[in-house]
Order: sequence, then structure tokens, then C-alpha cells
Amino acid sequence: MLTVVTGKPSKADLIYEDLRERLTRGEIPFARKLVEEQLAAEFDTSRTPVREALRRLEGDGHLTRDQSGGMRARVPSVSGMRDLYDVRIAVEDLVVRRASTSGDRGALDGLEQEWVELAAEHKRGLMSDAGVAFVTRDESFHERLAESNGNEFAVRVLRDINNRIRILRIHDFTTSDRIGATIDEHLEIIRAVLVGEAETAAGFMRAHVERSAKVVRERIGDALTRMFEDGETGGAMAGSD
Repeated sequence: MLTVVTGKPSKADLIYEDLRERLTRGEIPFARKLVEEQLAAEFDTSRTPVREALRRLEGDGHLTRDQSGGMRARVPSVSGMRDLYDVRIAVEDLVVRRASTSGDRGALDGLEQEWVELAAEHKRGLMSDAGVAFVTRDESFHERLAESNGNEFAVRVLRDINNRIRILRIHDFTTSDRIGATIDEHLEIIRAVLVGEAETAAGFMRAHVERSAKVVRERIGDALTRMFEDGETGGAMAGSD
């Protein structure tokens, strides 16, 4: 008889999850070295679970070793981002077409209502500093479209892509005009889906994703520069070789 043993996450697991979240949110500058001793003090633990967590993050591609052997956040590849957006466009096209023809109507109606309410909040000036929180809501919109037609594989693919591009997309939503434009574009998409206009919805979706990709490309240089400059000022995880 097989016995399944369950328990609390290990210290290394907790450190890994915490650092991964901060890395994907862009909270750790690329120039900042992650020092085991300082992380161990921050998490009130020994260096062993910290070392394990850092190795896992390196294996996942979130961290890279510099010439001195120090760990730093991996600088995103612009060409890699372009490839991810190409895949995203293909998946989003499939998702929106299927949602238009076989999506769960109740789920789609609820999604539209949520974004109507967000539009009202934005008009009242309540989302000017939404930032990272809005990125999460934007990702949820796209994933829920996939969920509405039961395509679990598409949901997993979109989540994986979102995890990989989030660090750059955060800088897509630094202005109120981008937030407002995204809300309007989402409402265009969901309304076309609700009336069964698959071709129109797919066209809106492609334009929406391509517009986001263009903004990210335009801002990526400045975003990376800011992160490197932030790292040079030091911080809790900065350290010398």
C-alpha cells in the first residue's frame, strides 16, 4: 500500500517561491548580486536552504552566474521576448476563436462586467498607480478566455508565457493612458466574442497583443537601464565579490 506523506514546504521551498515572485515582478535589479549570507539573514535561516533555492532559480532560468560565480537576475533576451510574443499571438488567436463559438456564456458575461467596472474605476482616476496589480488583471483576462472554452492546455501555455514576459510587461503599464487603452481593447475583444464574431474578435486580439509587444520593445532599453542603475545603489541583497 502506497503512503503519501504530506507536510509543510521546506525552508528552501519558501525562499525559492519568495525570490521567484520578486524576480518575475522585476523587484530585483539585474545588476544586484544575490549574496547567500545576506539572504540567510533576511530569511532567518542558514546558507544551505538559500543555496538550494538559488540553484533551483538558476535551473529555472531566473538567475545566471557572473564571471565571479555570483548569482544575479537573468537579463531577458529581446529576441527571446519576440519569439514568446509570436507564440502568444498564435495561442491567443485560437483561444478567442473558440471562445466566440463555444465559450461558457456565463463566464464571458462575468468577464465583460468586470472590465466594465474597471473602465469606470479608471475614468474616476482610481487606477493611475495600478502598475503590477494591473498586469496581473490583464493576464487573468487572457487566461479566463481560454478557461471559458475548457482549453486547459492553452491556459497552461499562456501562464508559462506570462511568467516569462511579466518582468518586461510591468513596464508596459506605467502610464494611465496604457491602462485605459488596454481596458478599451479588452472590452472590444470580449464584446466581439459575446456576439459570436470570431474573425473580428481574433483581429482585435492580434492588434492588442502586437500593440503590447511594440510598447515593450520601445521601453525595454529604458527599463533595463533603470534596473541596472537601481542595482548600483545597493540594497539588502547587494554585495561585493
